[in-house]
Amino acid sequence: PRSTQGVSSAASDVYKRQMTYSLNELSDRQEITDLLSAYCRAIDDNRPEDVVSLFSEDCYLDYGGELPIIQGRTAATKFFSIGTDRLYARSAHFVSNIEVSFPENDRAVATSYVNAWHEFHSHQPDAWIFGRYMDELARIDNGWLIEKRTFRSMGDHNWVGEMSYIERMGPHR
Repeated sequence: PRSTQGVSSAASDVYKRQMTYSLNELSDRQEITDLLSAYCRAIDDNRPEDVVSLFSEDCYLDYGGELPIIQGRTAATKFFSIGTDRLYARSAHFVSNIEVSFPENDRAVATSYVNAWHEFHSHQPDAWIFGRYMDELARIDNGWLIEKRTFRSMGDHNWVGEMSYIERMGPHR
């Protein structure tokens, strides 16, 4: 093990706690990270059926703002087919800052940041949106699927329509 000499007590505690992951938990974390990356790749490749395959049959999706709540794979297929094919000529989605916890067996909660660029078919300017996915996942048939996804924006550039924004905390609020 690495030495924690010269590291603050709080930082040392975090370091020690992070080293207690089991191999199964490390594997689950990587599978969930891979799933989040697969979502980005499928969106950007205009493969709505592959996007939807990453969600449970009874999924609940809340992308905020003026967008409808989406419930179930059938509604999700319609939603993603419109966005990835009819609205966007190209897009590039990036996830980072992925945090995963396991509140109970075969259940996970993941929070990740998303940075997404969109080029529209129409002649409107390209748009960027920056935000956070909050996902609830379940292990189903030996694989992880997203059961509930909530997106909240942290900001945007040239985005069309209203968005729901993350509430900031702290003394400067």
